[in-house]
Amino acid sequence: MKKSLRFKDVTLAVFLVLFLTACGGGGGGAGSSSSTSYTGLTTQATIDENNAEELSTGAYMGGQTGSAIGGTVGVIQSGECGLAGRPSMFKVVQVLEGSLHKVDFMSRTYGTFVGEIYTDSATIYGDCGGSGSITLSVDDQTGNFSGRMNFNNYCDEGVTFSGNMDLSGQMDLYTEEIIEFTFSFDNITATMGSDSITLEGDISLFSVTSYGGTMTMNITLRDNSTKETFRLKDCTMTFTERANYVDMELSGRYYDPNYGYVDINTTTPLRIYGDNENPSEGILVVNGKTGIGGGSTKARLTVLSSSTYKVEADTDGDGFYDYDTGVLYWSDL
Repeated sequence: MKKSLRFKDVTLAVFLVLFLTACGGGGGGAGSSSSTSYTGLTTQATIDENNAEELSTGAYMGGQTGSAIGGTVGVIQSGECGLAGRPSMFKVVQVLEGSLHKVDFMSRTYGTFVGEIYTDSATIYGDCGGSGSITLSVDDQTGNFSGRMNFNNYCDEGVTFSGNMDLSGQMDLYTEEIIEFTFSFDNITATMGSDSITLEGDISLFSVTSYGGTMTMNITLRDNSTKETFRLKDCTMTFTERANYVDMELSGRYYDPNYGYVDINTTTPLRIYGDNENPSEGILVVNGKTGIGGGSTKARLTVLSSSTYKVEADTDGDGFYDYDTGVLYWSDL
């Protein structure tokens, strides 16, 4: 019997929207001996008028590490959910996931033994330069697969990767679609222009359907220019795709090196229409340390349009927002 085992595109529209932010210049090649362990504050942040905007947009974008890398990687450690403007972690995932889909394991004759595992290798080339090699083992009865990807200045969507990454997951042998997959990496470097970040951790996508799915992230990111690290811990994103928009719901913990961590949730789903880079509606709330009013200090990012938003803060934990930035622009992030 012959069956085509092709990695067809999984609809991940959210990856076109959510990207981490990274900055800096220069180097830090993947696989270097320098650690990407989180080195910032690990206590819960107290939110006030001086940090409300930075913490809420940092949580949305996955880090405040300089210029937005067009959706590259903002350092996120234990719980950061990057979403602002074009949160970069998702840009990274989009490119990594897209590289996997370039591998076409064409029809092959199955063996006669149940549960046979076979291995194939392939070389892929980036749309804007570089290459990558992939070795993948697939169980022809269960659809379980595992393997390793090696990137040599592999460039796609304007993002260049160097380093190694392990992957695993499961595909449907009949529909040829990926059901779930996990990327695990240690000191892999992503660059865009003069921006460079190094990341380690894992990203998993599961419960994938034609209408959406769920992604979890535990990632530490280092800005290779400033050496600051950010962290996303137990960050979960559920996205639902409709005819002309995508809704995203987020939860998790975001660590900022200068302020500590905040807990994230979307009280109203973030909605992105068409090819827009930014959401057009939705509310994201980050909760910090207990204030003198007895409740959590918090910041609320309210999307006003695909070009504007505002941030409010409850700086004393009394349940009322006593600080308001007024109208802000995504383009300024």
